[in-house]
Amino acid sequence: MMDVSTFKREPTLSTTASPSAADRFCRSRDLGCAYLLRQLRPDGGFGPAERGLADYYKVPLALLVCGATAEAARLLDWIRRHGIKPDGDFGPRIPETLGYPYLYYNSWVVIGAHRQGHFDLSRRGAAFIHTFHDHESGGFYSSASEREATTLQDLWVVSGAGQAMLYVGHVEVARSVGGWMERLLELQPNFPEDLYAVYSRAGRLHTTFDPAEEIRFVVHARAERDQYFFHPGIAAGFLAQLYKATSERSWLDLARGYMRQAQIASDFLLASLRAGKVGWAASVLFTLTGDPVYRDLALRIGDNLLATQTPDGCWSPGSPFCNDATAEMVVWLDEIHQAVGSGWASSSLA
Repeated sequence: MMDVSTFKREPTLSTTASPSAADRFCRSRDLGCAYLLRQLRPDGGFGPAERGLADYYKVPLALLVCGATAEAARLLDWIRRHGIKPDGDFGPRIPETLGYPYLYYNSWVVIGAHRQGHFDLSRRGAAFIHTFHDHESGGFYSSASEREATTLQDLWVVSGAGQAMLYVGHVEVARSVGGWMERLLELQPNFPEDLYAVYSRAGRLHTTFDPAEEIRFVVHARAERDQYFFHPGIAAGFLAQLYKATSERSWLDLARGYMRQAQIASDFLLASLRAGKVGWAASVLFTLTGDPVYRDLALRIGDNLLATQTPDGCWSPGSPFCNDATAEMVVWLDEIHQAVGSGWASSSLA
């Protein structure tokens, strides 16, 4: 294992980049990575053994984007030996991974494995994800076992699965996810103020629900309380990547459509860790379009993430989700660093 006290990756900057912007996000990313490296176990696994998938699922990708490729490979080999099941599912699972976001955990492992070339893990994992695909709607079911017309399909679960499909080359499945997102946006009754995020073939867009479950079903853009504010970001980020894979302008336009909610969001939401995915989407869209609205949004969210990082590199200290949050913020800070620290962006699509 590398000496985490000296772990460092120097940023590569163009002559037109802002060193302050590039340096601060790169430093924060690497500080988070050093924290994650300290959680690696001698057997190659990550975090408390009893938490299993709940702690490790984002970590291979986080280590990879920091340049800790040997450590990422050892963790992926641990997953190969202890984490992947014969059907391509991943584990071990604790109760928090068994609910409606079941598939979301798998998507991160597939993407991290594929980006590092562990194709046996990514292709087997993607084949399992594909069994959740609803060929009629284009989405993915938010249930480990149900495949009915009434089975709910959540925007963030569908987005994660679509991203995994895109990485392994299932572009037609990814296009069907794009079509699902297009219909979801068309059905919105009060967008961008409200984004309803749950659909089923039987009920279509779900705008009525148990008030106790409101956070799952709708995002209020101007809320001053916790919301699943990752919804506009994960949708727009996926759609921007789908545009890059297909060169079909409609997906880029749809990505910009979803980001309209983020552009009017409250300061409270933009300062939350759930805004990390919005920062990722803004970074990709700035790179593709050169639109300064996305640059400014990425910078704002990036600086908010820096402000909530602890001196030892983690986010959400003392929480069971500390490793989860830290791994994800490392990935998004790398995306923000790439976009606002690279000193270039195409303006041909703006």
